[in-house]
Amino acid sequence: MTTETEPTASETAVRRDTSGDEVIESAMTFRATHLFPRTNLQIVRRTDGTLILSTGPLERPVPRSLAAALADQAGLLGDRTLIAQRDSTGEDWVRRSYTDIMDTADCVCGWLTAHATGRDRILIVTGNSLAHAELVFGASAAGVPVCPVSPQYAMGVTGEHGRLRHVVGLLQPTIVFAEQVGPIAAALRKVLPDEATVICTDPQHWPGAVDWQDVRTHLPVADPAATIAAVDPDTPLRYMLTSGSTGLPKIVVQTNKMWCTLFTAASTVLAEASGWGVRTLDWMPWSHVSGISVLIGAMVNGGSYYIDDGRPTPELFGRTLRNIAEVQPLFFANVPYAFGMLCDALETDAHLRERFYEHLQLCLYGGAGLSQPVYDRFQTMAEQTIGERIMFTTGYGSTETTAGVMTITWPTTKVGVGLPVPGVETKLIPLDEDHTRLTEFPAARCRYEVRFRSDCVMPGYLDNPAATAKCFDEEGFYRSGDALTFIDADDASQGFAFAGRLAEEFKLSTGTFVPGGQLHADIIAATTPVVLETLICGEGRDEVGALLWLNPAGCASVLGADGPVGDLAVDGRVLDWIGQRLRHQQAEAREHGSAARIARFAILVEAPSNDVGELSDKGSINQSIALSRRSTDVDRLYAGGPGVRLLP
Repeated sequence: MTTETEPTASETAVRRDTSGDEVIESAMTFRATHLFPRTNLQIVRRTDGTLILSTGPLERPVPRSLAAALADQAGLLGDRTLIAQRDSTGEDWVRRSYTDIMDTADCVCGWLTAHATGRDRILIVTGNSLAHAELVFGASAAGVPVCPVSPQYAMGVTGEHGRLRHVVGLLQPTIVFAEQVGPIAAALRKVLPDEATVICTDPQHWPGAVDWQDVRTHLPVADPAATIAAVDPDTPLRYMLTSGSTGLPKIVVQTNKMWCTLFTAASTVLAEASGWGVRTLDWMPWSHVSGISVLIGAMVNGGSYYIDDGRPTPELFGRTLRNIAEVQPLFFANVPYAFGMLCDALETDAHLRERFYEHLQLCLYGGAGLSQPVYDRFQTMAEQTIGERIMFTTGYGSTETTAGVMTITWPTTKVGVGLPVPGVETKLIPLDEDHTRLTEFPAARCRYEVRFRSDCVMPGYLDNPAATAKCFDEEGFYRSGDALTFIDADDASQGFAFAGRLAEEFKLSTGTFVPGGQLHADIIAATTPVVLETLICGEGRDEVGALLWLNPAGCASVLGADGPVGDLAVDGRVLDWIGQRLRHQQAEAREHGSAARIARFAILVEAPSNDVGELSDKGSINQSIALSRRSTDVDRLYAGGPGVRLLP
């Protein structure tokens, strides 16, 4: 079956307000929807209930390597800014053009070639920066894979550095790039092999270290074009850590072919609407695929990428607002609670509001659902400022699929993950609630296990053949371990919604099945920005409970509740608000046939620990590790008493 859908500029939406009553919204005009191409959805239905979805093959040539793509763009664009970063004073932008980055990449390639061991692997322990980008592009030309990790891995307060030790043990790096090694030298000495070469900008803090300036000004490789042409598309480009949300992270082998294939596909459907080819502003870390994909999207489309030195925190969001006003990005991506902070600022600053909306074409959120009140505030200001609404998109993917392989490319207010990009085959296996495959007449609301096959899917995990074999099925589809469900079972072109991570699902002592991953996402969506994260409890018990981490800034902005987390944990205003939002969310869930409900909740005062693996590289909670570490808190939740709220 083939379904063609063409993007339309308006949509009439039906939603429920906070009282649960239906609200019919008038037709909404969205900016830039004409820049999305027509979607050609193809569905093959097998007799066992399995669905195979695709949106057609790639229609553009795929570059041989990331280095080849940069060389082509440098030849075309020359002095156009590729990447910019605030200087040390925080006042001016330091810019590197396409030619600058290409020339430095040739020098870095020359250094790596001169010091090659034959099995080089580079561990990068630093944040987003010009030097980080120069190293990445130089290593890609030399065919030397890099493995970026969050600098937080080396800054834990307990001194265990378990996650960093784990990664070093798997990777066995020969080179370590720590732009400023001084602050993390103690941690690195505990975990690095003696023979590893450290490159940094402050070599006085590491005896025998190589000065980064000597690397970036080294004699370039003799024949840069020939060196780049010799890079095999199947050569590892990046070693990327899995999120670690259900265990210690594995290392995914990401090749040149994977990245070049995905961004040929993603550029087909997103590049014009996102403005990747013009300018972007982004803070997301390059140690995660969501972050590095924005930089690569800008480069392969000839745009300018500005490093946002702000963060969605009360202390640093002001920097993001300043950068927005200066850069005026066409594409704004952030976590959901950042949009609440953004709305707060836009509503009180007319100049910022005009600057932000003037060229904006597309927004993206990830990590949780965007709350309806925040969405409404955002769009009301857009209509008042530019006479149109801005389209929001989100999507789905994993480190194993390079990055996002499903996305939304049509105006909608429905939270979902979209449809596959071109060149990706998606297999959907219908599941009963206990993960049993449905084979006859799948129910319209059933969930599907989702699997992918494409050149952008990994060849496997680094030095882990057992895990690699386990994650591919007999047809070569990657088993994501996640579930999706149709937004509208009668209209596949509306795409899919995320329906939980199968590894996070469990049964109560009553035999009731609990979709933990979906419940986690629903709770965060319902309680943002007051709640930052949650642990879903109840395996082997008779009801579901939740332990919650609060966002003090969200408590202050939404409820006027201010103070230490310990005080907020017993503040009646906070607990009443959370209880009300959870009851409303659960009423909606029952309408859609979900039996899962939270019966009790309590607040966690101690922050999640990155040292022991409670917190993944992308900031999500490792449920299994956190539940094990916090068994006393779980017992307290079920024992009842002060601080525990019951939901009737």
